[in-house]
Amino acid sequence: MLKNVIPEKVGIRAKEVHKFLYSFEKRKLHLHSLILMKGEDIFLESYWAPFTKETPHRMYSVTKSFVSVAVGLAEEDGLLDINRPIIEYFPEKIEGEVCEALKKQTVRDMLTMTTVGPCTSWFKAGDPDRTHLYFKDRAQCRTPGTVWQYDSSGSQVICNLVEKVTGKSLFDYLNERIFVHLDAFKNAKMLKTPNGVTWGDSAMICTPRDLAIFARFVMNYGTYDGKRLMNEEYLRMATSCVVSNLRSGHNSMFEHGYGYQFWRTENNGFAFVGMGNQLAICLPDKDLIMVCTGDMQGNQFARDYIAAQLMDIIYDNMCDAAIAVDTDTNQEPLICSFPLFSAKGMADSPFRSELDGITYKCIENPLGWQDFCFEFEDGSGGKLIYTKSGRKKELPFYVNKNRFGIFPEEGYSKEYGGMRTTDGHKYKDAVSFAWLEEKRIQIFVQIIDDYFGNLALFFGFRDDKATVTAVKAAENFLWDYAGEAIAEKVNGEG
Repeated sequence: MLKNVIPEKVGIRAKEVHKFLYSFEKRKLHLHSLILMKGEDIFLESYWAPFTKETPHRMYSVTKSFVSVAVGLAEEDGLLDINRPIIEYFPEKIEGEVCEALKKQTVRDMLTMTTVGPCTSWFKAGDPDRTHLYFKDRAQCRTPGTVWQYDSSGSQVICNLVEKVTGKSLFDYLNERIFVHLDAFKNAKMLKTPNGVTWGDSAMICTPRDLAIFARFVMNYGTYDGKRLMNEEYLRMATSCVVSNLRSGHNSMFEHGYGYQFWRTENNGFAFVGMGNQLAICLPDKDLIMVCTGDMQGNQFARDYIAAQLMDIIYDNMCDAAIAVDTDTNQEPLICSFPLFSAKGMADSPFRSELDGITYKCIENPLGWQDFCFEFEDGSGGKLIYTKSGRKKELPFYVNKNRFGIFPEEGYSKEYGGMRTTDGHKYKDAVSFAWLEEKRIQIFVQIIDDYFGNLALFFGFRDDKATVTAVKAAENFLWDYAGEAIAEKVNGEG
């Protein structure tokens, strides 16, 4: 049973934990949660509002590690053999010529991502059946087992395999075998692909505590609360360095090897890793687990930074036993709350009164904007009003802090990834505004729903002209919010 304790109880000083926590604030990383746990003692738990410990969060490719556990369970149940070629499990998905290399590719090759190579992106292929797509048009391919390359499509296929041999959804199978014994995942779910199977390489939605508990089960190699739920041998292999995953000469924090859908780290660690830096890093030698969630899509620096701070500040300074508490230390568990990251700049600009209510007309552009204007409530907030593809849209904001609302775009995916909705579904958002210079503005949009994404809109003004630059980071949406628009002030309007 998880409980919150002071850091000294698990062998580290509170000042080191504070240093670790505030290093992310210093670097302005877009965190949503952060947990540090030794054994079942949580010695740091922090959330960035509106996220709380009860908020289910999209875990993206962390889901792959759940698939690996399900594969191990299915093998234990005698339902599959990881040394058997994957193609033998899906004869109904094969059409046309299949290369000899793919005929030899085993389930184990797919677990280790030493496959013949990823297939065409399913978002662009127009084929809703991702397993069918995986075997399609493979006349030539590399020999499996020779090269490590990240293969998300392969992870989806082995998820489909689990569902085929068990006759159950991935979530239901894991719930019956594992989750129910952990007293966790009660409000969790998994999204689906367009043909109705589980989106197994990306779409687990659960709380950070759920992930921490599952990571504890894995790091215990199949036991929880003294009860064995799964065979130890598979999990030890799955979390070990089965293959080298070096893809450059730089040895990043996550290039210490790869197991069965688990990443290896320094200090004999392994990790669940998801896009946007959903992480569970497990360090068995010190019985230490870190879980974090956030939306750092587009930040290539963040993942290694988080892991390095964990190793350098927490791991290196942690003792094996409890230590004395300093007399000037707050002797309460570290349970923290912060505001969600927002754009920051000058509090106001003399240009605001000149810009307020003025329409700028755009020439044809990739954003599909016809015009835009700003309406300010006062110096603390307002809204961007723009016409996009013939429809008026509004984006309310606060200056230098977030305004929570609904992003004004319909049609993005809901339960089924990659499938446009037709019921008016929209995503929740957080929108902040900043004066970067007197006549330069940033609006930062964070999508905070079952799907995460971020969008930076930059506006620059000179004379009667304006330039809008839009930069998006999101998986298969916000494509129509990427590019540049040039606009001119409409005289006489205000």
